[in-house]
Amino acid sequence: MRAKRLVSVACATAVSLAVFSSCSNDPTVIGNAPNTNASTVNFIQVDRLGRPGLKELYLPYAAHEAFNRLSPISDIPQAGPQINSFVAKNANRSAAIAAYVQALLTPDVLVANLADGSTRGSYLGWETGGKIAVDCNNQAPTTFGGRSLTDDVVTAMLGLAFGNLATTTVLGTSTPNVPATVPPDDGREQNGANGTPNLAKENVPCVNKGLTLGSFPYLGNP
Repeated sequence: MRAKRLVSVACATAVSLAVFSSCSNDPTVIGNAPNTNASTVNFIQVDRLGRPGLKELYLPYAAHEAFNRLSPISDIPQAGPQINSFVAKNANRSAAIAAYVQALLTPDVLVANLADGSTRGSYLGWETGGKIAVDCNNQAPTTFGGRSLTDDVVTAMLGLAFGNLATTTVLGTSTPNVPATVPPDDGREQNGANGTPNLAKENVPCVNKGLTLGSFPYLGNP
């Protein structure tokens, strides 16, 4: 049996008590004063980003500052209930859907299975077994995880709360790496049907301007 190699990625932005112009794996902090060894500097996390839009959509604005400074380890007990509350109250979804979205989105990290043979990343692909299809070029989702440059991650995040992406309609009866049961559709989508506003999509067309996917860094001129 081939063992899985998983990698979780969360990006954190930190500032130190000393002013610095750049940072790297080099333990030297460069500032206006003589170089300082990083072991003597206190770094303070001021922001982070794992799953795009999680903080902005699911968490109350008053909680953003504290969330920015948390480690992802703390997301399950702290951010999790806030995600649940947003889905249940603001999006008016069933308790089962709220619980599933909470389990799916915490901790706030991108997870990729490095042992997976897929040739491209796919947002929420590892968690759901490649069942969330939001690629701008209509490429089939994979089970690798992470995200692709052409994944419409905003539509994915909206669709979990206001659409049917977090239900058996899309996911089937089970997902391999989410510690919660996939819930049935509750019929409360706000997706433009039955006179509801369409909140399940960002309603911005996908464009590939700036993408040069043939070589690193894969991004062209804006």
